Amino acid sequence: MKRRISLAVVALAVVAQVSAQTLEEGKTFMYYERYNSAKDVFQKLVSARPGDAVATYWLGQVYLATEQVAAAKEVYQNGLQANGNNPLLLAGMGQVELLENKITDARNRFETALSLSKNKDLDVLHAVARANVYTKEGDANYAVSKLNLATGLKGFKDASVYITMGDAYRKLVDGGNAVLSYKNALNLNPKLAAARHKEGLIYETQKNREYFMPAFEEAIQLDPNYGPAYYSLYAYWYYRDVAKAEDFLNRYISVIDQDPQNDYFRIDLKYASKQFEQAIQESDALIQKVGVSVIKPRIYRLKAYSFKSLSDFSNARNSADEFFRKAQPEDIVPKDYELYGDILAGTPGSETQAYLYYEKAMNADTSEENKTAYLQKAADLAKALKDKAGMAYWLTKQYNTKKNPNNVDLYNLGRAYFDAGDAEFGYYSKADSIFTIYTERYPTQPYGYYWRGRSNWSIDTSMINGMANPHFEKFVELAKSSADSVSFRPQVKVAYTYFIGYNIFVKKDYPTAIQFCDKILEIDPNDRAANEYKRQLGGNKPQNQPGTTPGSKPAAGNKPAGASAPRR
Repeated sequence: MKRRISLAVVALAVVAQVSAQTLEEGKTFMYYERYNSAKDVFQKLVSARPGDAVATYWLGQVYLATEQVAAAKEVYQNGLQANGNNPLLLAGMGQVELLENKITDARNRFETALSLSKNKDLDVLHAVARANVYTKEGDANYAVSKLNLATGLKGFKDASVYITMGDAYRKLVDGGNAVLSYKNALNLNPKLAAARHKEGLIYETQKNREYFMPAFEEAIQLDPNYGPAYYSLYAYWYYRDVAKAEDFLNRYISVIDQDPQNDYFRIDLKYASKQFEQAIQESDALIQKVGVSVIKPRIYRLKAYSFKSLSDFSNARNSADEFFRKAQPEDIVPKDYELYGDILAGTPGSETQAYLYYEKAMNADTSEENKTAYLQKAADLAKALKDKAGMAYWLTKQYNTKKNPNNVDLYNLGRAYFDAGDAEFGYYSKADSIFTIYTERYPTQPYGYYWRGRSNWSIDTSMINGMANPHFEKFVELAKSSADSVSFRPQVKVAYTYFIGYNIFVKKDYPTAIQFCDKILEIDPNDRAANEYKRQLGGNKPQNQPGTTPGSKPAAGNKPAGASAPRR
């Protein structure tokens, strides 16, 4: 009897050892982001031992890593039915609830899990932190607090905890503490390529090539099987050197799980090397090979880019529509909205719809540089379409996003609103408001006063209220005393023309009107309009000449020659 018990104990010990090794194998696959291999391991473990909470937790993590939230939820629900008080499974379900935006329910799950484990179980602390770091609604500060508890446990030596801590600080946009966490991970495990790679990702967001490229390359040296580092190098060289990109892509594919969809990357390089037609053909072949219901939506985005590059906007739009129909919200990035905007901008009859997508891109992107680029595209489109109201709208957004707008920025904004007065009368008042700000900030520059005069003349077209008078007067004063007075002569002539009309039609003061004619002729003796006005006024019988009525304002869009735009 004792012999049988002894053999049974030995057998159980062997099974436990094999199970532990297999579990670690699955977690290793997770580290390498080889999720199909990890799923195979955990599924076998769960099938063999349905009550194994650890294997069940990690199977759910595989599904969450591959954005299969419903499958993860089912795994955790089934696990909790068998063991409703297991802290790891509670943490896993809390992660699902965060993804479902059930913030309060998720926090209750976490607190219950931590209470049951008395805040002393490393795996539970890490699971709670992991849930909060890798979900959008998760609380990264809460995660850091639990990870700090984990690192304080007796005998702590788990470098992966510091990896998650670094990711938590990245989520908090705290690069300094993130780098420190990754270095702590490397101190515990000098071969941990993920730590060096993730350190490089921080410097990449800062566009600090001097630091991120060595980090990526060193990660590969630390562990030649660490695929994410190869992918980062492939992505870096994608637009810079297709040959280098292809080399890193091949090395990446050699260390990840084999999947027919990996062919996507090779097709993507066809696009990068401007082989657009071949990229489209191979995309269609891959869709046929994998199946419409299985292929990842990104293939349709690739087709849309390729068709757009061929100026085939109809097919580009169809492919982009297919991408948006099939993509999950988390699959969509700001550049996708920009792509759709570009397609609409190139589609006759749909150009103005592009504005909506450029704005969506701007609102979704956190990069100030990218926001500026989207705004510029919208402004350029408005200019190309001669959409003056659109120009005013987009230049306003551009102005409001600039940290330190200068006088030229303010001037251009005011001009955009003035020019938009052609489309809607109310824009003249807005132009006047902007140029009022200009005169307050730059009181010695003539430009603001001139365009206040123009704006008010456009509002008070009969001149009966004399709204433009003080602004044109101040403009002339500053323009004539300017060291660059000659360049202002065209604008001064416009101001004098206004006063000719004002004195004729409002004041009935013909001698003064003649004086303004003389002022114009002093600047330009050959000015035909001024000579004609003076001739008519000499007989005190002013008559309107076709196209030269002194009381009429210049066309809103007419930009007088000369120094009509300020210098910085």
